[in-house]
Amino acid sequence: MNANQKSRAEMLATTRTFLDLNTDVWSGVPIIATVKTELDSVIQEIIHHQEAQEASQVFLGSNKLALKKAVAEKADILNDILASYAEIEDNAALLEKSNKSFSDFNRLPYQDFQTVVKETIQLLDDNLASLADYGVSEDQVTDLKNSFDDFMSISGEPRLYKVASVQATKALEDLFTQASDLLKSKLDRLMKRYKTANTNFYNGYVASRVLVN
Repeated sequence: MNANQKSRAEMLATTRTFLDLNTDVWSGVPIIATVKTELDSVIQEIIHHQEAQEASQVFLGSNKLALKKAVAEKADILNDILASYAEIEDNAALLEKSNKSFSDFNRLPYQDFQTVVKETIQLLDDNLASLADYGVSEDQVTDLKNSFDDFMSISGEPRLYKVASVQATKALEDLFTQASDLLKSKLDRLMKRYKTANTNFYNGYVASRVLVN
């Protein structure tokens, strides 16, 4: 990577980390989850193209604890909806499995955390069709899978899902261009909804998008 590409990579990492740590703000807007999933897939391919493993670790943009927290928050949000569905359908077995809070996820040791998140993702996949009426989209589940894959990778474990992958043969500069297009033509515009509705979040997003040379 040249200096310009490293700067763009750091911006992408900062932006993704900011969004991951503020899932509760935007998760109710399915189109944002869709674009976020597209962006994650491009970022994953950029990581694969990086020459040095140490650069890749920096590019992940968050330490292990922060990434675990982001996964826990996303899992908690979707799990709450799953629990609501189970209650309404009087499905005691599903309710028991989905009756977890954010702290229930986040306080688990790493190995147990991996097991519980995998179980949660499987439950979401199994009930995805029914959860559509509750506002859960496939892209939201995919976003959770992508973040969980990142957590597994930074933990030294193999990725489990590898979802929404773009062609691995794309040149690095092409991937940066694709990421830039997603940000400028889609995500930046979608975030304007928060300019007055949630000023702190919007300003944080704008700050994360700044390129540092």
